[in-house]
Amino acid sequence: MMEKKSELVAWTKNITDMENARLYVVPEVELDLIEPLISEVTECRKEQEKAGGHISLELAHRFVRVYEQSARLDILMGNIDYAIRFLLLAAEYCILEGDQGRSDCDTDLESRGTLREQFVEFCQEAISLAGKYGFKHVLKEKRSTLNRLYSLENKH
Repeated sequence: MMEKKSELVAWTKNITDMENARLYVVPEVELDLIEPLISEVTECRKEQEKAGGHISLELAHRFVRVYEQSARLDILMGNIDYAIRFLLLAAEYCILEGDQGRSDCDTDLESRGTLREQFVEFCQEAISLAGKYGFKHVLKEKRSTLNRLYSLENKH
């Protein structure tokens, strides 16, 4: 008789409690989970480069989606500091140059409002997570969208 062998590669905890739900995975599985996100960011950056650095409305939506998905995955896996960074990156793509007139969103984002509304939502969530989990220092990082906004406010 053949002996069955199995290996635990992922498990969940508190899955019915959305705020405290956690996904635990072995490193190999984590790489499998994030690979499509990395590929999408790479494709978006290639498109941006082809367009001479310009980010179209469609491309901005793609960046927002992939960074939000990355944040959601990191929240689920308990990587709150990275989730905050991804939320701030998503927020940044909501307010990039050429944002004037961006009141119409594609059907994927339409129900969640405009990019400017999403900007506020992402920033509020990042601030909330930073406070709740003790990662306020992430909001002060040089790359932080909030840090840039505070700098702009102080210049005016």
